[in-house]
Amino acid sequence: MIIRKAENEDIPQIVDLLKQSLGESLLEKSEKFWKWKHLDNPFGPSPVLVMEENKQILGVRAFLKWKFTDLGKQIKAGRAVDTAIHPSFQGKGIFTRLTQKLLEQVTKDGWALIYNSPNKQSLPGYLKMGWETWGKLPIQIKPIIFPKKAQQQEGQDWEQCSTLITKLEQGASKPKSGIHTFLAPGYIRWRYEECPLITYSFITDGFSYLLFYRLKEGSKGTEFRIVDFFGTEDLKRSEMQQLQDRLKVQIQKSGCRWVSISGLYQNSFASLSLGWLPALPIGPQVTLRNLNLNSPPSDLPWEWSLGDLELF
Repeated sequence: MIIRKAENEDIPQIVDLLKQSLGESLLEKSEKFWKWKHLDNPFGPSPVLVMEENKQILGVRAFLKWKFTDLGKQIKAGRAVDTAIHPSFQGKGIFTRLTQKLLEQVTKDGWALIYNSPNKQSLPGYLKMGWETWGKLPIQIKPIIFPKKAQQQEGQDWEQCSTLITKLEQGASKPKSGIHTFLAPGYIRWRYEECPLITYSFITDGFSYLLFYRLKEGSKGTEFRIVDFFGTEDLKRSEMQQLQDRLKVQIQKSGCRWVSISGLYQNSFASLSLGWLPALPIGPQVTLRNLNLNSPPSDLPWEWSLGDLELF
């Protein structure tokens, strides 16, 4: 068996391996989704390794490229995402070998850290390879006691926020405290408009704020999940009040049973008074792997949004 870098022509076999190993229960596996995620990413193509024997791919390991920023300084990072081992070769150390090899590669490339949100089954393996737990993202919930009948969702015109998106991404290099995703040109549309797996909706005034949410169906009804928020430096209290009023209208139209918001925003939602229950640490479990930092990454001033950590 040999380990090598994945090529574009490997994608059909990689997707097939993901289906064999992981199934389709959580996320759809498709070439379109793989290309969006690992080739079209505005931070750059993902480094991907495969283990091969007799031209058959038996294992794959990918790190999704990411960039954070703090006080104007960019931080090269990655998210440990897709990994799959052929069912007949599981338990033979292939996952560990692929992960260690890829860690060596991205460390040499100057990446500062790796982050991810593993499930209970994979968490012990990551901890053995040097990952550390940061904790679970806090979530606040607002129950809807008497939900209204859901109304048909209106189509969204992305031109409404085109100018604002350009403004936000062009101003991304301005110093801002707290570690948050760097808004590379094209990031917002790639993440929320072009995602082939999830339909996101937004609320915006077109010039000062942009809030993303999604409706998630579950056994207990519809969840109105607030995913991300972007605001300009001159965002006024009156504009936040307008956002709150528009948000309430969309919540009512959705027919949802509850609203959720998750993230480490310091001030963004301070004036959104929707009747939230106290925050609980029940969000995604975040783990970190130091590569080129002088101090533990868990000690850094993180300001994650759910959009940074949502499983996709």
